Amino acid sequence: MNDRGFFNKIARGPLEGRDDLAASIQTHLALLLNTRRGMTPHLRDYGLPDIHYVYYSLPQSLQKLAGEIKKTIEAYEPRLRKVEVALVSASTDTFRATYRISGEVVEGSKISSLTFQTEVRRNGRADTSLVTRHD
Repeated sequence: MNDRGFFNKIARGPLEGRDDLAASIQTHLALLLNTRRGMTPHLRDYGLPDIHYVYYSLPQSLQKLAGEIKKTIEAYEPRLRKVEVALVSASTDTFRATYRISGEVVEGSKISSLTFQTEVRRNGRADTSLVTRHD
């Protein structure tokens, strides 16, 4: 599978034919949230911690993971400002947690609000989709 095919699977939603800022941020969030810390030698803290550690500390670790997502996005996705991350739903028996990620982007003189949703699974995969964009 080529890189584009991989990103289309983890960055869900209508990316084909879109080459705008929201699609670019969505693709980068998918990469960022599917990378484990320590896997990128030149950026040791790029990505999220090992999801297995989160799984073994449920349910307390769900809020901690929200904080880790926020901290990681603030550090590595500078196009998204005023980042907020909230736990939307969780299933601790199968470990599936859904988070809402919201923030603002500046395009020229226009400020837009973006909301993404990411679903983190027990295997560590995080599927990310753009939910809303308000210009």
